[in-house]
Amino acid sequence: MLRLHPQRCGWIDRWFDLGDVRRVDNLSELCPCAKVTERRGLTFDSSIENLVRQPAFVNVSTLLVCGLFQSWRYAFAVEDELRRRLRWKPKITSAVRR
Repeated sequence: MLRLHPQRCGWIDRWFDLGDVRRVDNLSELCPCAKVTERRGLTFDSSIENLVRQPAFVNVSTLLVCGLFQSWRYAFAVEDELRRRLRWKPKITSAVRR
């Protein structure tokens, strides 16, 4: 589940039409989950690429990402999926075109 800080700019589903992805407000609904945090900001951590091979991540259904993960390299392998899922809501697209 993707989330932005709600006090600053709202939930991500406020801006994007996420289709079949639903927002979860109660973290217990995500269990079993594995938590991933960034080690340092504004850098790429190559160990993230190998997470799915680690035993702690084998039987989890949710990956809880904590941090900003600001390198484009995190999204490179899933770019097509992200572009497919992250579509602006029609009202946003319309406002931008105006």
